[in-house]
Amino acid sequence: MGNLLASDTLGQIIQAIGAIIVAVVTYVVGPIVVSRLPPKPQPEELPSPTQQPPAEQKSNRLLYAIASGIMAAITFVAIGLVSSALAPSPTVEITSPRDGESIEVQIAETGSGSFFVSGNSERVAANPDMRVYTLVHPADPYAAGWWIQPSVVMDLDGSWSGQAWIGDPDFPPHAGDKLDVLAIVTSPSQIQNRSKVDDPQDLKPRAQSYIVSVSIKATR
Repeated sequence: MGNLLASDTLGQIIQAIGAIIVAVVTYVVGPIVVSRLPPKPQPEELPSPTQQPPAEQKSNRLLYAIASGIMAAITFVAIGLVSSALAPSPTVEITSPRDGESIEVQIAETGSGSFFVSGNSERVAANPDMRVYTLVHPADPYAAGWWIQPSVVMDLDGSWSGQAWIGDPDFPPHAGDKLDVLAIVTSPSQIQNRSKVDDPQDLKPRAQSYIVSVSIKATR
């Protein structure tokens, strides 16, 4: 069901239906519109012909083509707007660690510390242009900005997990430090070579979780 309701799939279904509607409406309504156009005035001395001259038939066909093109353009613009409005948005949440939890941090040889973050998402796994990323903000001791973590591992059901890192050789993590953790859904193109952002909104997230605040209870 998750794949069926993915935003790109739903958009394709709506556009396909719209294309069929455009074709039917154009085929049925187009000739009616052209037939109701006022006939070109005929010279008074000549009787009205029972059939249109070739030049006038060509002119009407041109009008029919223009009217069909305008109708198709308007319809597809409307379909795009409706598809964007109706397509369900992706969602993401962090399930571990929980808000207020104390965690253990594994210290690497480089002095940085790591811990695992996991959660759930919807309408992300089936979209190749979307990824889940976790962001970590040192709350105490305070450091400005959010550090972007590696892309998580995503399962087909939308559950995900990944490793988050904090600190460096000059500022290693310690017991008692406090961190804010956030998960976002965004395009990999928004990440590029960034390692940090001042504000998570700089990454143009399609969805984001609640901020989870944790403290380090021990390092090992």
